[in-house]
Amino acid sequence: MSKDKNSLTVFRDLTIRGMIDNIASLGDAIQKQLPSQWKRDCAKEIENASMFGDAGPLLVFERSTTDDLPAAGVAMLTEGETVSVLNIVPLEKHQLSIAEYNALLVELTEQAIRPATNSLGLSCELGSEEKAITAWMSEAAISALQRFSQLANHATGSSHPMDQQRWFAFLVQCHHGCTLDTDNRTDGGSFPFTDHQLPFVRQTGP
Repeated sequence: MSKDKNSLTVFRDLTIRGMIDNIASLGDAIQKQLPSQWKRDCAKEIENASMFGDAGPLLVFERSTTDDLPAAGVAMLTEGETVSVLNIVPLEKHQLSIAEYNALLVELTEQAIRPATNSLGLSCELGSEEKAITAWMSEAAISALQRFSQLANHATGSSHPMDQQRWFAFLVQCHHGCTLDTDNRTDGGSFPFTDHQLPFVRQTGP
């Protein structure tokens, strides 16, 4: 749950940047740092490399189940001087919660990726788990939504004309100043973990 009423909990990002020659050595450097519950899957990297066209090396890491975190696969893609996490998917369940996704990313980052990037002179930026509502909508839209929420007549449902006017005012402000960020779903929905985005990490759950 978000700690700030004006922010939302989101899936964290990881971005690595540096010289291309050093980026090329990243996979091997991470592999050397992996703790026992993680492994690199070079076979999947080779098998699925053609999916991404001219993009650079694909890196795939898998984690076994432990008491605190589920089994999962992590895919990272190189594009020039940047490496980013494509996705993290469950291997033995239907989907990951936001907390699980973020915990898996933090574990792999702090125990293997960051030591590897430090050894290669690469920058490693782990995004925040909190994102301000203003990342999606303007201050005017937020104010309109707050007015609707605070003043809505709950006894009449959606039939009160003033409620309708306030809701329409919010929608108008969204049309003028909102951004739909589909990479940061916050409700625990399943679309970040679909097979078509990451088919080389097999989902075996229901």
